[in-house]
Amino acid sequence: MKLVEIAEVAEVVAAVGVLISLLYVGYEVNQNTAAVKSTAYQAIHDAEDGFWSDLASDETAARLWENGLNGGLEKLGHDERPRYVLATRRLIYLFQNVHYQSRKGVVDAELWGAWVASLDEFLVKPGFREVLDIIRPHLSDPFNQLVDSRITRLSQK
Repeated sequence: MKLVEIAEVAEVVAAVGVLISLLYVGYEVNQNTAAVKSTAYQAIHDAEDGFWSDLASDETAARLWENGLNGGLEKLGHDERPRYVLATRRLIYLFQNVHYQSRKGVVDAELWGAWVASLDEFLVKPGFREVLDIIRPHLSDPFNQLVDSRITRLSQK
């Protein structure tokens, strides 16, 4: 075998090695992406779980939430309104976070659909809508657009 032939064989072997390395890197990137998505969604779930656990563990807070949600701010006492507004803001910001994560591809369409259904349930509640209207300037444009489209859709039913 001539030196040129040996060099050509070595070049082919090196090219195959590079190809195998690239395939492996692609596989690892895919695995890492799945792990990052899973971790991000777990954090979202933990935040939601924390919200509901806080309400469920405190009878006064649960009653306040129910009264504010269904009756609106005018049905709450002066000292109750700030607590209700803060709790509702917390939930609205959670919805906004999930919306952002969905737009970035972290939350898949199936899970996002469940969140939209939940958002729709709250958008028909007067107390939720009141707080939403108060904090609209602090929300992202894409989330505000989503809320507007959901409200329009709900009003057509």
